[in-house]
Amino acid sequence: MKTQVTTPSELEIRLEREFDAPRDHVFRVWTDPELIPQWWGDDTVVEEMDVRAGGRYRFRTGYGPIEGEFREVVPPERIVQTFQNHLQTLEFEDLGERTRLTQTMRFASAEERDTTMNYGVEQGAEAGFERVDAVLRSLDT
Repeated sequence: MKTQVTTPSELEIRLEREFDAPRDHVFRVWTDPELIPQWWGDDTVVEEMDVRAGGRYRFRTGYGPIEGEFREVVPPERIVQTFQNHLQTLEFEDLGERTRLTQTMRFASAEERDTTMNYGVEQGAEAGFERVDAVLRSLDT
C-alpha cells in the first residue's frame, strides 16, 4: 500500500495510508510502549509514554531523544501530539477489517514545512509504515 503525501496548506503535510488491520490494532501500534520499538527501530527505547491529554512521551533512539506531549487522545479514533518541530494529528478511520490513517503535520512556518518535505518525509514514512505492517501481521498470529 502506497503512502499518499499532500500539502493541503503552506503550513501542513498530510500522509494517508491504509493498513490491512482493524482500527483498534492500528491505534494500539501507535500507543503501546511495548510495540513502539518494533517499528521505530534504531534501538529505540521508550522511556516515558503517558497516552492521555497532557501526558508526555520520551523515546531514546539511535538519532537522539524524541519527546513531546499528547494534546488529545480519543481511542481508537484520534491522537493530537507535539512532535519535534510540529503538531501532529493522527486520525484512524475504521474501514471494517482495514484502517485508513491520516497523519497531518502542522508547522509554524512554510520554511519548516518545506525543510521537512525536502528531508524525505515520503521515503521515511513509507519505510516506517512498512515496519508497522510487520507489527500488525504479528498481532494477528
